[in-house]
Amino acid sequence: MKRAPISHLLAAVLLWAVHTTLHAQGCSDAGVCTAGPMGQIPTVVDTTTTRPSRHYAKLQMGVALGEQFVLIVQTQADFGLGITDRLSFRLTVPYIVATGNLGSNHGVGDMIPAFSYQLIQQQRRDLSAFVGLRLPTGKSAQEDIEKATFGPTSHPLPMPYQTGLSSFDLLMGMQFRHERWTLALAYQHILSQDNQNRFMHEFWQDEPAALEYWEAFALERADDAVARLQRTFISGNYALQPGLLAIYHMDEDSRLERVNEPNYFGEFELERRDIDGTRGLTVNVTFDARRDLSERWALEGGLAAPVHARKVRPDGLTRNAILQLGLRYLF
Repeated sequence: MKRAPISHLLAAVLLWAVHTTLHAQGCSDAGVCTAGPMGQIPTVVDTTTTRPSRHYAKLQMGVALGEQFVLIVQTQADFGLGITDRLSFRLTVPYIVATGNLGSNHGVGDMIPAFSYQLIQQQRRDLSAFVGLRLPTGKSAQEDIEKATFGPTSHPLPMPYQTGLSSFDLLMGMQFRHERWTLALAYQHILSQDNQNRFMHEFWQDEPAALEYWEAFALERADDAVARLQRTFISGNYALQPGLLAIYHMDEDSRLERVNEPNYFGEFELERRDIDGTRGLTVNVTFDARRDLSERWALEGGLAAPVHARKVRPDGLTRNAILQLGLRYLF
């Protein structure tokens, strides 16, 4: 395939995906979908004697439309270290800015360190296993629930504006590549969570737009199972990798809900209840691209667009579209 068709195909794919996202909401990636080797374009996909560089540094910026079209801009530093020929370490550090019709917020997001190990290492195929963590370095609220005030003047922002999930998660999975096809299976298990978000509709009675957001008072999320299938196309210095990403939310999420009217002092009782519709499947179409600028420098981009989503997503991970662009340096 020549370079011109690759470029035309990429442009057509991006236009179609952006058009598709006008009618769908999904993505819902809580971190495991891109942990370790997940989603990476292979550095070497053909028979060759050249060994790729073992270390890299990457700076990437992403723009996404979240729930109720909240604009989310994420700048991410990505570091990869090849400890040995088979063992690698990767760390991602995001900084998030979210702006919407209820306000804005910004800060460091949840960091994800991960180790991966190549169980099979061949030129035409390889098998890797990885394990990592999602660290609660971001915040799910501007202040702790214990320090918060409740009443008509209280305006806590919903989860799409927050920089973290306030959960400590175990990420694990395996990825198999045969020539230019890649299949990955992964699981994200929540070890502990302490979501401090207190968004409820009654705190925004003076703002009708707030009623369109999902409530998330002290939200507790369920685990996620992930399957990812990708195919890499190579033409000269260009690489294009379309794929499908399926995320199954294993159980219903839950939140605290009010069970009675406030007393004279403004106090009321809360009860944890499951949120109907939060269990289920989300399917996204993904497109990743790379342009090698030299032996060490590469320009990379990606787009994800949902084609099917579970009904209710109060965790703030809803994305109508994600567009990313980054610069990678190999060393």
